[in-house]
Amino acid sequence: MAHRRSYITLVSSLPALPRFDQAERLPINRERLETRLRMLEPDDHALVELTASFLAWQRQPVERTDAEVIALYKKMSDIAADYHALMSMVEARMYERTIMAALRRRHRGMGVPAAGELWGVGAWVPHIERNWDQPDFKLAGIFPWIPEARRYLEDGATLEMERLLMTVVWNKVDRVPQKDPFDFDVILAYLFKWDILNRWLSYERAAARTRFDELVTEVMGERERLFG
Repeated sequence: MAHRRSYITLVSSLPALPRFDQAERLPINRERLETRLRMLEPDDHALVELTASFLAWQRQPVERTDAEVIALYKKMSDIAADYHALMSMVEARMYERTIMAALRRRHRGMGVPAAGELWGVGAWVPHIERNWDQPDFKLAGIFPWIPEARRYLEDGATLEMERLLMTVVWNKVDRVPQKDPFDFDVILAYLFKWDILNRWLSYERAAARTRFDELVTEVMGERERLFG
C-alpha cells in the first residue's frame, strides 16, 4: 500500500526540525520542501498536497466558511482512511479547532449551536453541545489543555494561546507510532511539524513588528492619550 512505501533518499534529504518555540528560522523553506516532495510517488504526492491544503485552512481568507472547512476534513477522511497515522494527526488538529471554536463562541456570549448547525467536527460535538454551560465542557480529563486555553482566551493572551495549541498538536505528532524511520508516515509528520514551525515564526515576526511600531509611536510622542 502507498503508506508502506519507504523513502530513504527523501527522508535523508530533509533537515531536522527544531522544536517550534525554540527555532530562530526555518531549516528549509517552502520552495525547497516542495521540490524534495516531488520525489514522492504520484498518489502519495497527491495526498501530501491535500494535507497541505488542510493545514493551510486557518490561513485562508475569512470568506472560507465552516462548511467548506468541514467538507475538506471529510474529503481527507474518505481519501486517507487507511493512513492511520495521518488521520490521528488530522483528528488531533480538528478536535483542537472544534473545542476552540466552542470556547470562542461561548466567550462571545453565544448559546448552544442550533440543531443541524455546522460549527465543528468529530465525535465530541454532541458532547460539547450537551455540556455547553460547563467551564471545560466536561472534557478536561481527556484534553487537559482546555482550562489553560480558556484562561488565555479570557485574558486576551493570543500569542500564549497559540503557543499552547501548537504544543498540543506538536506533541501529538511526536506520539504517533512510526514503525519505519523512512516510511511515508514520517514525511506526513514532518509536514505537520513544518507547518507549525512556519506559523509560529510568522506569529513571532508579526508580534515583533507590533512591539516595534508601539515603541516608535511612544518615542515619537504620537501615542493617543487615553486619559486626556
